Amino acid sequence: MDKKLLDKVLNKFKISEKFVIIHSNLLPFFKKTLHEPEKVWKIIQHNLRGKTIIMPTFTLSHNDKKNNHWNYNHSKSECGSLTEYFRKNISAKRSIHPKHSVAIYGPNANKIPSHNCQSSFGKGSVWEWLCNRKDVCNISLGIGLNGGATICHYPEEKMKVQYREYKKFLTKITMRNNKNKTKFFSYFLRKHNKLYEAQNNWKLCENDLLRSKILKQIKIKGIVFQKMNANQATKFIIKKMKKNPNYLGDMQKK
Repeated sequence: MDKKLLDKVLNKFKISEKFVIIHSNLLPFFKKTLHEPEKVWKIIQHNLRGKTIIMPTFTLSHNDKKNNHWNYNHSKSECGSLTEYFRKNISAKRSIHPKHSVAIYGPNANKIPSHNCQSSFGKGSVWEWLCNRKDVCNISLGIGLNGGATICHYPEEKMKVQYREYKKFLTKITMRNNKNKTKFFSYFLRKHNKLYEAQNNWKLCENDLLRSKILKQIKIKGIVFQKMNANQATKFIIKKMKKNPNYLGDMQKK
């Protein structure tokens, strides 16, 4: 891996926020199949000293019928090798949600709520907390807005977009102390019908955020790096949604 490349990008970003959400795709960084997430983490840690780091540790394969057990300590992150390394070896805490958990490390880790609601991105969620603070930065390494900005889902749930609906499911949770609980959770997922079958139209949003200068992008050797303030981006998207409720929806016409 080109250590100087990541150093250069993180220095250029000049991140002032106390909290940093990191989305990553290490494939562009390494020619070999071995991604070496430990090396990437050391570079991040060196450049973001004193920051509180948040990484998604989603388990999207969790199924309420076939696999309805989520374990705080053992359910693996499905968001790439860096996030799994971070979850297992670095993080101080993990939020509680069987699909959309995050792992957290840093001096202000205890300020971030553990997740006080059923839904992934609703009122009382970690994502609501992150999107409504002015001192949270979202960065993506090796990936663009699509896959590198989970914060976009919070405005969708807040605005109750018509192309998504709640799915409620009962899940057995093994907590950090290995005690078991059975709880209802919900996920504001894409509706399964022809009208709503398209994926999110995040390319439009990405271009708008770049034009507004809320989203900063650096591209080196074909590798994309992005940075934005989570609260500024959230407000921008909500404003767009008030004018066009399907701003992120890319809905199919009948």
